[in-house]
Amino acid sequence: MDRGRGPVAHHLRKWLVSRGQSVHTSFMCGAAYRLGDFATGLVIAWLIARY
Repeated sequence: MDRGRGPVAHHLRKWLVSRGQSVHTSFMCGAAYRLGDFATGLVIAWLIARY
């Protein structure tokens, strides 16, 4: 299982760098997107519960 993951991770890092993004930046963008998604759902649930 670990043998297949190494080349894939290397390929993804190489692809991200070629697009001008680091792995850290890509991770932070994904985390921010998920957090925003969660916050939006929380606000909608709060509005439904309130009205």
